[in-house]
Amino acid sequence: MTHDSWKTAPLRYHLLARETETSSRWWRPLASIALSSALYIGGVLVLVSLILATAAIAEHLGGGVGWSTTDEFTDPTRPLDMIAMLGSVALMLPAAVLGSRWGGGARGIIHSTSRRIRWKLIWRPAAVVFPIYTISIAATFLLTGAEGFSWPGLNLRTTAVLAVIIILTPLQCAAEEYVFRGLAQQTLGTWLKSPPWGILVPVPFFMIGHEYGWLGQIDIAVFAICMGLLVWKSGGLELPIVLHTANNLSLFLLSPFNPSILEQGDVAPSRLLISVTLTIVMTAATWVWLSRTDTRRGPAVAEPPRDQPEEAAAPVVV
Repeated sequence: MTHDSWKTAPLRYHLLARETETSSRWWRPLASIALSSALYIGGVLVLVSLILATAAIAEHLGGGVGWSTTDEFTDPTRPLDMIAMLGSVALMLPAAVLGSRWGGGARGIIHSTSRRIRWKLIWRPAAVVFPIYTISIAATFLLTGAEGFSWPGLNLRTTAVLAVIIILTPLQCAAEEYVFRGLAQQTLGTWLKSPPWGILVPVPFFMIGHEYGWLGQIDIAVFAICMGLLVWKSGGLELPIVLHTANNLSLFLLSPFNPSILEQGDVAPSRLLISVTLTIVMTAATWVWLSRTDTRRGPAVAEPPRDQPEEAAAPVVV
């Protein structure tokens, strides 16, 4: 490959913004970030207003303390707290997609090299990944975190909490992948061709969003690096979303039984070892699986797939 042959070859995920002269202008990433931030702040203000209004109505109607909110929106046994906790992060998803589209000047590239969500890379891996994470996290919980376990009341409030978790957790995980992997890699890829920039530079920012002790931050850093590598390898955000959702959904579904499971503080070395091992093993297994499924298209284990022109022209999801 010649020095400039990447300009005519099918572009890898982090370089997709370089595809056209319009989207590759140096200021486009800044516009994407600024617009995404503005959309997100506006969305959060609307969400918090709606939650507080709903809580006030519930209190006025005598719905009980469980239907109100806490001051910090951190009680996983209250539906409105869970909507605030998960929904405030999930709002980053439309903000990032629209910011990339309107600010970046390119349609659909934030999803994948196919300019769309490749649903086969979500449903097929999920059938294997979700049971593994569920069993692993449940076993870890029983071994190291079951001290505060209690059965919540089987009532409308508990049902509402579980429904909120099931609906919003995938969106919360997807939002973090779109921002800290998708938007970050394509922003840096507009200026810097080498993929490690987009994989490693966002890691500290992802860590800042979590309040664990230093052992827990190691876990977060390993996870961020592994997900960044999967984005580069797969050419899109689908596989990191699957792994992220499998991990978080299991934890959030356990939280009504033991609210302390969501506390971000010091992490025991045993938990760190289990979590890091699970992340690395699942990333490696997914990586190998992806390499084998793409053998007809030629990529080796250390190469990402290159979407063919007909795939690149597939219907776009904005």
